[in-house]
Amino acid sequence: MYRIIEVDTNNITPDKAIGVKFPFNGPGVFNKSFTTFEQASTNVKSLILTRKGERYEQPEFGTDLVNVLFEPNVAGIKEFITKTITDAVNYWLPYLTITNLQITTREDDPNMIHTIKISLSFSVTGSNSEKTISIFAGEDGIIKVE
Repeated sequence: MYRIIEVDTNNITPDKAIGVKFPFNGPGVFNKSFTTFEQASTNVKSLILTRKGERYEQPEFGTDLVNVLFEPNVAGIKEFITKTITDAVNYWLPYLTITNLQITTREDDPNMIHTIKISLSFSVTGSNSEKTISIFAGEDGIIKVE
């Protein structure tokens, strides 16, 4: 298995693209990322949205988050979500540090009967910046990342 183990947090040439951004469609072939932080955000989104077993030659890449869509919205669901996200980020993106992981379910908000909201904040090793992304799993069976 391949993992990124070192990251250059100094973007010496900010006019040179270092990867592709999420969503992938953009002007030309792909949206490009020009900073390590921008690319790290895309890497987190790709990791979260990939099901384990979905990626060719790397069956352990991804999370089991999609399985949440088919589970009852009960108390133990928060521990399942926390474990699947932290395990994946710690293994596949070791240059990131999760600074906050907040999960909101029906237990916290009675109006969220068939919805779970996840707020994930992280920083890149060697930087003082922090990024937060929101993940929504709803009754429509789709996981949305913003």
